[in-house]
Amino acid sequence: MSNKIAILHFNVIEKYPPVMNFIFDTLEKNPSHPILVFTTKNSTSYTTPHFPNTKIYRFGTISSNLIQRYVTYLWFNLMCSIVLLMNKVESIIVFETLSLFPLWVISKIFKSKRGHIHYHEYISKPERNASSAYLKALFILEDQLLKKYQCSQTNVDRKRLFLIDKPFLNSEMIEVRPNMPPRSWWDQYGKFKKLSTDTRVRLVYVGACDHKTMYIKEVLDWININQEVLELTIFSQELDKETENLILGYNCKSIKLLQPIDYYDLPKELIKFDIGLVLYNGHIPNYVYSVPNKVYEYLCCGLQVIVDQKLITTVRLGIDQIHVVDFTNLNLDSIRKNFLIAPSYLPTYY
Repeated sequence: MSNKIAILHFNVIEKYPPVMNFIFDTLEKNPSHPILVFTTKNSTSYTTPHFPNTKIYRFGTISSNLIQRYVTYLWFNLMCSIVLLMNKVESIIVFETLSLFPLWVISKIFKSKRGHIHYHEYISKPERNASSAYLKALFILEDQLLKKYQCSQTNVDRKRLFLIDKPFLNSEMIEVRPNMPPRSWWDQYGKFKKLSTDTRVRLVYVGACDHKTMYIKEVLDWININQEVLELTIFSQELDKETENLILGYNCKSIKLLQPIDYYDLPKELIKFDIGLVLYNGHIPNYVYSVPNKVYEYLCCGLQVIVDQKLITTVRLGIDQIHVVDFTNLNLDSIRKNFLIAPSYLPTYY
């Protein structure tokens, strides 16, 4: 039997640290197993990590242009299916609905082929109903695959919601796989984190910025009012012009907007801060019932975390280093009293 493992991830893998961590974890557990990764062309500023014993196929480029996007859908599905048919692959791991068509093709030809579908996000029924005709077609194929293969969600709440949406599934068919950063982040950085020795509290936010779905303005107002005590640094890889203008418009010395950095360089930067921010305002169920990747990334680098009360699943974790606030009513005194404590969190999932 072949030991090859195939990973299907339509969206550019460099923008999705969990899939890159999955590749590294797979190689650590089975270093002799060759891995085939299928994705689209890297159009980002991020460099591609070196994955030993791994071949990366890139078919098509993601574009906002409708015609080019559908050409990429067609090219990706066609070429992935052909390459998979030409290679003896032991198992196929699919990330998200957009990536599953080649697995569906292979499943029709090789009935015994092993497969698994992992979901980065939870898509509610209203969102599914409002999606494109192409996605709706994939949802139909997805249900066929889910009757044959196991899948995984990132937390118990998303699993619960998925079971409601898919009544033909049973609980044993859905695993819970949190998106964790590498253990080395804690071993090399987090447990050596030192508290700031001056009176300033250094906050950081990493990730996409969107003032419509996040508490960007509320935090900026708060920093601006308390700029002698608070300092905010934002590393963003996705920033629309309106949000960028909002941030720069404050012209505040305590607010810094910096270029994104490669994922595996993050720990060297994060340990310079005291608190990591999670700014989602819970505008859709996907965020209400999420534990964003950055929560664990902050924690594993020794930071405290601030999250809004609307993010129910993150709140339910009950971790001492996660502090629940109302972003519409931020309090400086609680920051001084509760947040500057020594890091002591090591995720139990390692």
